[in-house]
Amino acid sequence: MNEPKTPSPKQPSVKSPSDASSELVDIRSFEGASDLQLIHGYGGNSFRISGERYSGSVLVHPRQTAIWTPPAKPETLVIDDLLPHFGDDFPPLFILGVGGAPMDPMNDLSAALRFHGIALEVMSTPAACRTWNVLMSEGRNAVTGLYDIA
Repeated sequence: MNEPKTPSPKQPSVKSPSDASSELVDIRSFEGASDLQLIHGYGGNSFRISGERYSGSVLVHPRQTAIWTPPAKPETLVIDDLLPHFGDDFPPLFILGVGGAPMDPMNDLSAALRFHGIALEVMSTPAACRTWNVLMSEGRNAVTGLYDIA
C-alpha cells in the first residue's frame, strides 16, 4: 500500500502568508503624498512631472517643481545659480542632471555645496530622473536640477 512519505530534509518548508509579511521591507509613507513630485517622462526639451508638462530645464523639490534657467553649459554652473532656489532649508542632497553623460566632475561646485552641508551627485538627465523617483519613494529629502534634453 502507499504510505505517506515523510518530508526529506532537503525539501523547502512552506511558510504561511502571515510569516511572509514579516520579511517585507516597510517603505515610508507620506502624508498628503498626492503632491509628491514624481518624474513620469522627459525628452523633447520638456518634462512630465506629476501630471504637469514643463518646457525647458527644471528644479524639482519633493513637493514643488519650477522652471529653471541654468547656464547653457553645466560646467559653468556656480553655487549662486542654486542657493536662491533652495530656500531657508537646504537639502542634504542635490542631484544634477546635466543632459548627456557628465564629462566634468564639477569639483568647485561640489566643494561650494559641501560648505553648506549639501552633497552633489552629477549624472545624465535620464539617470537623474530615475534616481529622483527612487529617492522620493524612500522618503529622502533632496532637490534635483535637470537640464532638458531633446
